[in-house]
Amino acid sequence: MFTPCANSKLKHKRDKKQTETRCWKEEEEENHGNDMLENPSLEGGLIKKTKLHECDESMGPKEHGTAMVGLAGIPGGPCYQGSKGGVHFVLQKASLVAAYVGKRYQILNPDEHANFLRRKNKNPYDYRPDIVHEALLQIMGSRLCMAGRLCGVFITTDEGILIRVEPNTQIPKTLGSFCNMMAELLQKFSIKSKGNRGKLLRLIENPVTQHLPVNSRKIGLSISSPKAVQINDYVAAANHDENLVFVWRTGQNILS
Repeated sequence: MFTPCANSKLKHKRDKKQTETRCWKEEEEENHGNDMLENPSLEGGLIKKTKLHECDESMGPKEHGTAMVGLAGIPGGPCYQGSKGGVHFVLQKASLVAAYVGKRYQILNPDEHANFLRRKNKNPYDYRPDIVHEALLQIMGSRLCMAGRLCGVFITTDEGILIRVEPNTQIPKTLGSFCNMMAELLQKFSIKSKGNRGKLLRLIENPVTQHLPVNSRKIGLSISSPKAVQINDYVAAANHDENLVFVWRTGQNILS
């Protein structure tokens, strides 16, 4: 009789193993398909759930509903899952003075309009829209805004105009583009998003207190305060359901 060689036996075992593996995969896909029919939201759920579970474990232990959120290269900070409080910023005395220079309606700044302001017997360095521009860039690019805790930014100008900036507003990176945007806002009273999905910036009625949440905690930021505190410790001691309002004067003399 013919006796199969060793290679034939190994091939037979390998084919049998591949057949069993294929059958197991087909059975798993069939079960997953049945789950998706019962619950369509489970599409891709096996992979996503596994990854989210691994991320939750890598964040470390949870205490009292608090999870440590980790970002690459950035120290983790507490994220309170059940927190209902929001954060508002009020930027006071912002230098957003507009005037016609030639035929254009522009926001005055010392880099472009120094000669124009001197002819009007004005100090060019009293007109600093770059300060409020930088403040808005820092706020909109902060982890606070990315986490969805920012509820809005209010700007009061030197001339008493009150502006509301929505949290999803993309602030132009360059000062020139920012000044053009604010000049358009002062002329049209509002700026809408693309597709008319809502107003990103708009002029609103004074005083600012009527637009803030009731019983919110108002925190003034100043470089001349006689008492200094660690802001992280101060905010951490606040109630997690409490609305916080940070008030900061963005006038020219804050940098002097």
